[in-house]
Amino acid sequence: MKQTFVFLFSLIVLNSYGQKSGVTYQAEYADEGDGAIVQRLFPSSNFKHLDPFIMLDDFDVQPPAGFPDHLHKGFEAITYMIEGGFQHRDNLGNDRIVYAGGAQLFTAGSGLIHSEMPGTKGKNRGLQLWLNIPVTQKKEKPTYQQVDSIQIPVEIINGVTVRHIVGHNSLLKVQTDLIYQDIQLLGNKYTIDAYPSRNSFIYVLDGEVSINGTIQLKTNFFYVIPPGKIELSGNSNARFVYLSAVPLNQKIVQRGPFVY
Repeated sequence: MKQTFVFLFSLIVLNSYGQKSGVTYQAEYADEGDGAIVQRLFPSSNFKHLDPFIMLDDFDVQPPAGFPDHLHKGFEAITYMIEGGFQHRDNLGNDRIVYAGGAQLFTAGSGLIHSEMPGTKGKNRGLQLWLNIPVTQKKEKPTYQQVDSIQIPVEIINGVTVRHIVGHNSLLKVQTDLIYQDIQLLGNKYTIDAYPSRNSFIYVLDGEVSINGTIQLKTNFFYVIPPGKIELSGNSNARFVYLSAVPLNQKIVQRGPFVY
């Protein structure tokens, strides 16, 4: 897609980019591509990066809008579809559509030219996550992976549906130690144990999610998780993604579609 913590009290903790954990943030509208609707979690006016997370967009693209050919370098990106589909074409010869519940991953490395366009005639909603990669990988040849919805591991945990986009036997392999889950509460409760050695957050896709019975998180809001356990509950349509990764501890230097 084009682009022009560590102790537990009542917990507000600064990460290496000065962002606070134990705090909620709202996604902001971003003008991207050709007529696409994008809600950007970060980088934004109030939240920069969260090592190794560079960018996360919640996009909704309907024809004729889209993201024509453009060049990326120095990171990898996961596109996870919520509704509809998305067509990826690149200079490696890949030309594939991923539909709701599936995911695409490209590692741009030394450079990848691609386009991302609507895969259906209706609503095409998804998340695109940019991840930093080790410096040694930034000059490697680009690669592409795709998994369809049926290939993504699914668990039912105490009535909660957990889809493992990355991690827990997922076929998608990234350059970082990443956990990426799509969680539907279905009126039940779910506990997350956030380790101090990881940077973690949740983002609400639909409905409302309650954190420890006190913090109410609505659609298009995200919460940076402080170290320790949090209990999440919600109504029958509450759905969120949980992302957690070990920091690379290397500075994120982003110049539009390039990351150095």
